[in-house]
Amino acid sequence: MFGNVVKLDWQSTAEGETVMQHFYNPQTNGRRFFGLLERPVLPNVEEVSYKLFFVGKSGAGKSATIARLAGAAPNSDGGGGGEYVETRGMRKSNIYWPVKVWDRIILFRLQCWDAGDRDVKKFGYMLPVCKDEADAVVFVFSFADPGGLTDVSTNLPAYMDDKSKPAPIVIGTKYCPGDFTAKITVDDIDEFEKTQNITVLKMNKRTAGAADDDPGLENHQTAYTLNVICEQLWIRDQNYILNQEIGSSSQTV
Repeated sequence: MFGNVVKLDWQSTAEGETVMQHFYNPQTNGRRFFGLLERPVLPNVEEVSYKLFFVGKSGAGKSATIARLAGAAPNSDGGGGGEYVETRGMRKSNIYWPVKVWDRIILFRLQCWDAGDRDVKKFGYMLPVCKDEADAVVFVFSFADPGGLTDVSTNLPAYMDDKSKPAPIVIGTKYCPGDFTAKITVDDIDEFEKTQNITVLKMNKRTAGAADDDPGLENHQTAYTLNVICEQLWIRDQNYILNQEIGSSSQTV
């Protein structure tokens, strides 16, 4: 389960809300979007950096999910409306997110990479560049695509068999609780989680109007996903350090 390392509701505490003021846009009350050359100013706070590679079918919502997690305004199908336009080339976006790891405040810099399927197939260098030294592979599928979850199961072994040992994270977009017309059912999710031992994160559908009317609700929804992602990255690092120590001890015996 999540929340053993990172306090999932910390951003809602008095301490968390004080820190989060550095991440809000005072004109909109929503999250502030940081460009590649920008960063929040948090004195005396440790910063850690991770590379995440987002993979999934065309139209699954990879780029829109990154934009949503970064606090950008809704403009496409990460869970809202808008006409789908495939990403051209490779794209890198930085997401800064503060979390409470046990009793320490840590600033996570998530370097999110994604690329359009068409260009990945056309240019052979793109996939290796995106995968190179990735700390996590984020598999994105849509609840509106009946084959989306099966595609994730198929791709998991290929992406996990990498020297960097990335953490596997799975996000389902266009999720609507109680939607009996969804192409992927609750039973499908349960079966996947039992088989792969990976919990699926869900991104609710949203519209531009709804997000603008209540930015606080959107912040709450994305906060949980970001906290879980940061926790999985932190656990991966601790496991790596532990394995290195065990390996060193074995060699000296």
